[in-house]
Amino acid sequence: MLRKKKSLSQKVPKTNQMHKPYGLLKRIWLWIVFWVNAKPWQTIHSPYIYKLVEKINKTPLDRSKFRSVENLRRSLRGDDSTVTFSDLGQNGLKRERKISDIAKTSAKNRVLCFILAEIIDYVKPEVAIELGTSLGISYAYQAITSPETTFYTLEGSKEIAELASQNLNSLGLFANIKIGHFDNTLPSVLEDLKTIDYAFVDGNHQYEPTVNYFEQLVSHLTPNGCIIFDDIYWSNGMQQAWKEIIKDKRVTLSVDCYHFGLVFIRPGVVKQHFNVRL
Repeated sequence: MLRKKKSLSQKVPKTNQMHKPYGLLKRIWLWIVFWVNAKPWQTIHSPYIYKLVEKINKTPLDRSKFRSVENLRRSLRGDDSTVTFSDLGQNGLKRERKISDIAKTSAKNRVLCFILAEIIDYVKPEVAIELGTSLGISYAYQAITSPETTFYTLEGSKEIAELASQNLNSLGLFANIKIGHFDNTLPSVLEDLKTIDYAFVDGNHQYEPTVNYFEQLVSHLTPNGCIIFDDIYWSNGMQQAWKEIIKDKRVTLSVDCYHFGLVFIRPGVVKQHFNVRL
């Protein structure tokens, strides 16, 4: 009798410790360990990954094209008005936060947004998905870089999505924002799109949701497609999810650059993993 194959999310028990974010000292220690063990990009043996990292380091994009986004970011960081929204990560609990606080803590910083822009410029996807819109800053970087891409972004909170839409409209960008719990919106979007070339996962930073997102996304990913996972050093759960994802047989190339984890589906390529300093 054949045994039913367990999904990645069934392999690790659910515990509060798995989901608890690391503290500052732990993060500093993990960064030091990563930096010591990571290799300079010049030593990468995969031609595809070498060209990607060489592009970031030697022929970066013109940063002036993102000046309007950074002006928006500064405006948001100075906006002390509040927004009340339902936090789906806390079972729909109503929360009230200053927009300035969201801009400072939830929006990706300028350097990380620039790296995302470099990656999407290299991959040049026709269809892309982002999980976790927040105020729309990272979406703006990616959309400005790759205007020909059909780009969908998913956000759990209706109120936050409305703010993101206003922000993106002010930049002259149209956003395909799908609102609701990712468990509902992601399958629906993937069913409509059929295939995707690129995904940026910056949503629920927990073990089980992360591996579930991977399972759904990878089944729709085109050959040579790319999935980026944010905050792979966020917690025990995120580290465990990342370790299992890069072991998956469908992943041929994977890159740990600390802040992000990248996986590529490239048929005919020998499976390789790299820890790379960007």
